[in-house]
Amino acid sequence: AAGGEALEGGGAGGEARRFHSLLPLHPERLHAALERHARRAADSRPTVGGILWLASQPKLQGAVRTDEAGGVAVEPGEPWWACVPRDEWPAGLAEDIAALWHEPHGDRQSELLLRGGAASDREELALALAACACTSAEAEAWAEGDSALDDPFAAQWAPLLAATADEDRNAAIQSDVNQAFKRLTLSSAGPRKPPSAAEAAPGGTKAAAPAFVAPTPRSFCQPCR
Repeated sequence: AAGGEALEGGGAGGEARRFHSLLPLHPERLHAALERHARRAADSRPTVGGILWLASQPKLQGAVRTDEAGGVAVEPGEPWWACVPRDEWPAGLAEDIAALWHEPHGDRQSELLLRGGAASDREELALALAACACTSAEAEAWAEGDSALDDPFAAQWAPLLAATADEDRNAAIQSDVNQAFKRLTLSSAGPRKPPSAAEAAPGGTKAAAPAFVAPTPRSFCQPCR
């Protein structure tokens, strides 16, 4: 649903609730909602797990889990398939995720399961999460990099995002090196010159130049671009 939906089901006795949203979640509102949730009494505090789409982090999923103290952590997860080049998708993936795909955002969405507590506790949390969905104007501002709002999750995500950027640069450099080796190999395998008189004379053998062998390229992961 556009602003998020809360559906009962998925657990024995109806003790789980599904939250689903096709809009990105506003990082400030989400952080505040999760802090309020953590201050609730333990017996009225459902656990939360799944993935979500942070408006400030369009490339990576937010991996959501509830820690032992009852707090909800939102950590950097896997890249969204929407930002992985199609030629790097596993065979059959397009069909497998067709039901999850929504243009223009691809597979980006939030899918959370709320477990435990009373039904009213799960209802309250689901509505609080739905209120975190961005308005169209907010989503566009984040997408265009024009939002001046704070992202409370940024410091936690920064190390992985920096590592991802480094891997992206390394992969681009390695691709350029591989292309250069390919051109050099093709160049060295060009038309052979006619043999010299010494080479053509009986017994006049000449050692052949060693063939060019490109070093084995390193394997780099392909992060979300």
